[in-house]
Amino acid sequence: MTDTTDPTSFKFISRWELSAERDAVWDALVDFQKWPVWWPGLEQVVETIHGDAVGIGQKATAVWRGPVGYTMKIAIESVERVRPEYLRGVATGDVLGEGVWRLETVESNWTSIAFDWQVRTNRKWMEFLAPLARPVFISSHDHVMKKGAEGLASHLSSEIRNFSASAS
Repeated sequence: MTDTTDPTSFKFISRWELSAERDAVWDALVDFQKWPVWWPGLEQVVETIHGDAVGIGQKATAVWRGPVGYTMKIAIESVERVRPEYLRGVATGDVLGEGVWRLETVESNWTSIAFDWQVRTNRKWMEFLAPLARPVFISSHDHVMKKGAEGLASHLSSEIRNFSASAS
């Protein structure tokens, strides 16, 4: 999906650990309608399709605002779920691609969270500016993910450690 020669294509990798049980982290991640309560930068989430009994086919549109001030509208459809280990969603809107959440128990009551997001911009101004603004887009994404990790930790009354974010 990600073409390293294409400045509009991004592979984002975010990792961190929380002092929370994996089931609690899972429950918070699949309850996306509450994300704006704890995830700074997420302004709105609207479910557009409910999905089946386990959430496959569930679709929501989210409006994100990065630290630089631009907004992005992204629709994400849940296409795969393995409770409490793995979530995969497909994105459309201002970006096109997919994201995968992986949850793993790393020690008693600690959960490792890995989010891999492979997308390309799908907005004319972003495509035009990508060759020059790519570092800004990456920095904005990393900032939003860090705030999300901290917000999730606070939401779950847990500690956070080992946060990292990278992009290619």
